[in-house]
Amino acid sequence: MPGALEDVRVIDFTHALNGPFCTMLLGHLGAEIIKIEPPSGDGFRRSWMPREAGADAYEFLWINVNKKSVVLNLKSERGIDLARQLIARADVLVENYQKGTMERFSLDYDSLKDLNPRLIYACSRGYGEWGPYAGYGNTAQSNNSMTGWTHTSWEYSGAAGTKALGIGDEAAGVSMALGILAALHARERTGAGQKIVVSMQEAVLGFMISSMHEYFTGNPVGNRPMQVADGYFTLRMPEISDAVWPKLARLIGQDGLLEDVRFATAAARRQNRSELEKLIREWAQRKTRLEIWEGLRDLGYFGAPVLSFREVLEDPHIKERQAFIERDHPTAGPTTLLAPWIHLSKTPAGIKDVAPVLGQHTDEVLGRLLELTAAELGELRAQGVVQ
Repeated sequence: MPGALEDVRVIDFTHALNGPFCTMLLGHLGAEIIKIEPPSGDGFRRSWMPREAGADAYEFLWINVNKKSVVLNLKSERGIDLARQLIARADVLVENYQKGTMERFSLDYDSLKDLNPRLIYACSRGYGEWGPYAGYGNTAQSNNSMTGWTHTSWEYSGAAGTKALGIGDEAAGVSMALGILAALHARERTGAGQKIVVSMQEAVLGFMISSMHEYFTGNPVGNRPMQVADGYFTLRMPEISDAVWPKLARLIGQDGLLEDVRFATAAARRQNRSELEKLIREWAQRKTRLEIWEGLRDLGYFGAPVLSFREVLEDPHIKERQAFIERDHPTAGPTTLLAPWIHLSKTPAGIKDVAPVLGQHTDEVLGRLLELTAAELGELRAQGVVQ
């Protein structure tokens, strides 16, 4: 079944995680993603891998599914010319280089908008395209640092100086994909393309609404996981209805509380909330995560167990939904990937192809779209223009 974006062609000049995360989402939804790589390949193919590793990095394999790898040497005029020919036949261009990089190749929006007036040009910069930091580079960890994400994580954990988990790249990738979809919709009305710019810093700030609430109001949001018999459980106490209250009292072994005026009505339970929560937590401390989860989950939302990655992969709900899938990669072998999590009933998302090896689709794409012959492709290879 075709994907929702099957008629959309994307020229992908992205690298690392930020930009490729955006084009991965578009590829999940059916867009044709033509990934332009230099002869040495996207550096993310080897990031966080031992020097002797013969396979691409796991992150690269995950975020570059459904993409076609075309190697063009943009240091040659012919390579730039081929890139421009592909762009002229595209709907979308995505890049996440530092400001000024695409300009050096005359592949920036101002240089392309007359070549393809319908082109949607999306880019992500560490700090946007104007302001004192516009010319600076950015990475996920530095972006987390510059948004308050890292500092907030330390305040929560009490472990200053440690590495903080964050979404420094992914937040910008999602934001850019959303902007592209909006621009495609606008183009249906106007016939014209446009430029999209996403600041990585501001994208992460957009995902920090709860932390901003705490900062501006001084009121804490959420709660810390509590230690239980075999790990931790994120326990929260919702409003407890009259129907739920007898079941909860019996579960925690406190049938006598059913006669206690402090908890006899919803209003009384609300007024004495801290006392009731203390009783629930005392019960939970003696139980395993599974016992708490199975006991409370049908009584309303009382939280959930804290799971390791291994436990997530073995979780029965995740397994039944087939949230993770296995794909065989030509160099990495069997690889576990997260399946698309955006579910459309009539134009389903999917992973049709694993991440490409370097230059795997150069001949196919240039032959099909630019009608280059085998002899012409051979000559371009001999000249070092393609690979």
